[in-house]
Amino acid sequence: MFHVKHEKKGVINIKQDNIHYNIDNIDSKNALFNLILGEKSGGKSYQVKHKKAVEHYLKTGQKFILLRRWKDEIKTDKIEQYFNDVDVEKLTNGVYNCITYWRGGIYFARFDNEKFKTVKGDKIGYAIALSQEQNYSSVSFLDVDNIIFEEFMSRTMYIAREPEKLMIFYDTVDRKRGAVKLWLVGNTISRVCPYLPAWDLQTTIQKMRQGDIITKNIVNSNNTIKLAIEYCRQTNQKSFAIGSSESMISGGSWMSTSQPHLSTSIKTYKAVIRVVFQYQSFMFLGTLYNKKDELIWFICPKHTPIKKGTLVFGVISENPLYSKDIYNMDFRIDAKIRDLIMKSFNESNIFYSTDLCGTDFKQCIDFTIRR
Repeated sequence: MFHVKHEKKGVINIKQDNIHYNIDNIDSKNALFNLILGEKSGGKSYQVKHKKAVEHYLKTGQKFILLRRWKDEIKTDKIEQYFNDVDVEKLTNGVYNCITYWRGGIYFARFDNEKFKTVKGDKIGYAIALSQEQNYSSVSFLDVDNIIFEEFMSRTMYIAREPEKLMIFYDTVDRKRGAVKLWLVGNTISRVCPYLPAWDLQTTIQKMRQGDIITKNIVNSNNTIKLAIEYCRQTNQKSFAIGSSESMISGGSWMSTSQPHLSTSIKTYKAVIRVVFQYQSFMFLGTLYNKKDELIWFICPKHTPIKKGTLVFGVISENPLYSKDIYNMDFRIDAKIRDLIMKSFNESNIFYSTDLCGTDFKQCIDFTIRR
């Protein structure tokens, strides 16, 4: 078995440029929890796995955990492919030439071309699925300094109570030392993400601009945790993607799909009733308009407090004007208004102020009133 000395002088630093992402900016904030959001293929993962996984091990001998959501993401071919762009041979001065995975561990290795065989060397980290966090509750990870959670923003499903499970797993690894840094890396897929309301970050995220790094102190029952969020600046790399995801892939904009827009000015319609749709910190103003017996709904973001007497959908509350289900209202209102809302609220009659507004709205109500 080969071994690499854990000496700082043996580490070759990655060259930086003005195109690719650089993790040093958020790292300088010295936060315990770090969220890195931005365009796909902008260099986020490249920087994190180099500096917080491979290089950190070479400097300190401390390992890392590569965390994914599901078990089927923890396979040898996928782990090896994840580290495929790491120049292991250069970083280890020729001792190793690849990284492999075996029985939960991530290893430096050397691939023998003549024997067509991979020989494992130093164990440098672990690969774990968050969906199986309970299996590790009694395991010691005192040799771990960094947890890297890749693709923490999902296009499809999240684990039930996922932020809670992540914190339980974090505590398993950290053992109340405050020594393990958590790195959450994600593409700007959707602002409807369970981590944002769980950590009271939705309003912060909605106000951030590309290039911003914001720190926040979160106070729990007996401690203060520093959290940093970076919305990566646009790298201006060429992209060959087309369609609704192109702006996210090439520029880091929040992904949105094409939504229906009014072909004429809203001023030509008469407002019939206004309601508010609410999901966590997202609020949307929905106005039912009429024009020559044509009924349409117009949805736009709402940033002001909800006025007394407003009908609100999507929130369970003791307030008599709140209802979770627009098709089975919990509050008592005039029967004509109730029938008008229920009959008119369908896809063909709903229009949006922007594509992002429509995308957020549909994702939000999928969690609430459409279930």
